[in-house]
Amino acid sequence: MSEQGPTVFSGRYELLRHIARGGMADVYLARDETLGREVALKVLFPEFANDPNFVERFRREAQAAATLNHPNVVGIYDWGQERGTYYIVMEHVSGRSMSDVLRSTGPLHPDRAAEIGSDVAAALALAHGAGLVHRDIKLGNILVSDSGDVKVADFGIATALVTGGEAALTQHGSVMGTATYFSPEQAQGKSLDGRSDLYSLGVVMYEMLAGVPPFQAETPVAVAYKHVQERPQSLSERGVQVPQSLEAITMKLLAKNPSNRYPTADDLRSDLHRYLQGAHNLPGKAGGAAGAGAASATATEGVGSQPLSVPVEATTAQPVTPAPGVAEPLQQAIPMRQVHPGYAADPQQGYSSGGYYYQEPAPGGGMWRMAALVGSLLALVAILGYLLSAFIGELGGDGDGPADETDTVAELIEVPDIVGMDVQNAREALLNANLSFDVRFESNNEVPTNEVFGQDPPSGQRVEAGEVIELIVSSGTADTVPNVIGETEVSATSILQGLGYVVSTVTSTSPQESGTVINQSPASGAALAPGQTVELTVSTGPEVVPMIDVEGLSVIDAVNALRSAGFEVGSGQIEEASEEIEEGKVIRTEPVSGSLVPAGTQVMLVVSTGLPTVAVPAVTQVFADTAIQSLRNSLLEPIVQYEQVPAGSANVGRVIAQEPEAFVEVEVGSEVLITVGEAAPETTTTTTVVTPSTAPPEG
Repeated sequence: MSEQGPTVFSGRYELLRHIARGGMADVYLARDETLGREVALKVLFPEFANDPNFVERFRREAQAAATLNHPNVVGIYDWGQERGTYYIVMEHVSGRSMSDVLRSTGPLHPDRAAEIGSDVAAALALAHGAGLVHRDIKLGNILVSDSGDVKVADFGIATALVTGGEAALTQHGSVMGTATYFSPEQAQGKSLDGRSDLYSLGVVMYEMLAGVPPFQAETPVAVAYKHVQERPQSLSERGVQVPQSLEAITMKLLAKNPSNRYPTADDLRSDLHRYLQGAHNLPGKAGGAAGAGAASATATEGVGSQPLSVPVEATTAQPVTPAPGVAEPLQQAIPMRQVHPGYAADPQQGYSSGGYYYQEPAPGGGMWRMAALVGSLLALVAILGYLLSAFIGELGGDGDGPADETDTVAELIEVPDIVGMDVQNAREALLNANLSFDVRFESNNEVPTNEVFGQDPPSGQRVEAGEVIELIVSSGTADTVPNVIGETEVSATSILQGLGYVVSTVTSTSPQESGTVINQSPASGAALAPGQTVELTVSTGPEVVPMIDVEGLSVIDAVNALRSAGFEVGSGQIEEASEEIEEGKVIRTEPVSGSLVPAGTQVMLVVSTGLPTVAVPAVTQVFADTAIQSLRNSLLEPIVQYEQVPAGSANVGRVIAQEPEAFVEVEVGSEVLITVGEAAPETTTTTTVVTPSTAPPEG
């Protein structure tokens, strides 16, 4: 056992054990000796500590983040320099990251996902108000404590919003973050604001609801490219059963253009609160799964069965500023054409321009509606005048003579043939042709759901750029089974019985929460007449198994035993001293052996570091009885020897030497030899007196 003492930073923070290793730092559980509390201490890797620009940015950001005081933010207590690198002292949250939670439970219930999103939005609102952009919102930086509280971590490495002379501290074109959660502007190395964090939060919410992020690829570069170039598949298109309003919120967050996202985190939080208070359906749309056919279009693309007029944004081809490590694919010119992610701000329908919920018109709204109507009419008159002028110009120049050969004739586009396409492919074909579209769903007993079976104008006709093409899309047969997977058994039964179906149920174990519908037969979209039976498979929750006992086994043997029993083993391990288990053997598992846990649960090993150690107390110059008691209180065994000192010396009865020396780390129960001063005996002088004899001499 090493006798080296504990590692202490700044004479205050004693490292207890290693917790995790991230992309920029190692994280340790430490004890703040001054305040007597556990903290998390993050130590930067040396390659960052050697970069003076990064260190200066790190110092300023740590100071700024330390001012964030909020129940949903992991607090930063201190920062400093030690051992050739830099560190941050943070609040220690006893719990798990959302990435661990999602890995063990699968997709979350929509209400829980909304609660977590609301808490993260509250943290971001505070940070953005203080001029901080997090830049790395992801599941791994969202922690859930053992009591269920949600906290956002790693504000200490956020990039401060700086201007003027401070601009050099945030280099334009640099990229921080995780590719899976990049915003498009972050992937392109552009300047960021709080709306970039909201995009990343949208990815987090999408993943919490669907179980997978919106974009996946083999390399981070490919993922970043998808964020810039591709439209995310809506949750309903993935078959995820989620209320309309929550899907609309999530997809609004994932808008490519920051101006089409929520303006602030507070605006997002307001919509999430309205959802949690029961606003689950969008106005004008069929409620629940009964409207599955019409609702199959992305929630951000229209309302109910009304035509979905989707404007095409101006197509730009901008050179992409490459991020470090994001090379060739992002250097291409990337067209930024996209579908507008939000509903139009229609005062007559009462939509909020920043949200997705119906709101009662404010008093006096009639006057505003009249003003809006007058404005719209004036704009229409101006447009008609322009078109009339253009038409006259087409026929005869300025209308007074033959057309000038130099007059510009608008370029016409041939309408592509989209009949027979899936509605999503049809949309993309029209967008690629620089055309807009309306979508109208109609029931059709012969055409599969979501397939286009009519278009106006027809294919081959030539129209101007931006012309609206009407798509007539099949919503399936008049009587089709709705999708109820993900609903509770009670809710699914109510929906199906409301459509006239008979419902039967079977149960099965699954990672989904108990009582959740995990399968249905017939599948959604199948033609089925009322009165027929729909069978639901309802989850009873994860299969529960007893945790096996691996105490006393080596780490390798314990890992093999746990994996053979169907458990996962955590990548790290917890080290702990033990008086009973020898060094390198398993003391216990977390969860503990014998407890009932879901099959496949991730297990952490607690491994012995050998006998516990203790620092030898300083007992020199202490009276022997006090020294002996002090050593015994430290669980050490005192051995006493005596050494003579002059009588009357101050060292009589005191410890004049100890072995081992003070503060050396030794195993509990070790012997400590103390030398105690003992008075030397006094020297006695004997004097012999010779007395002359008076006796007469002999004969």
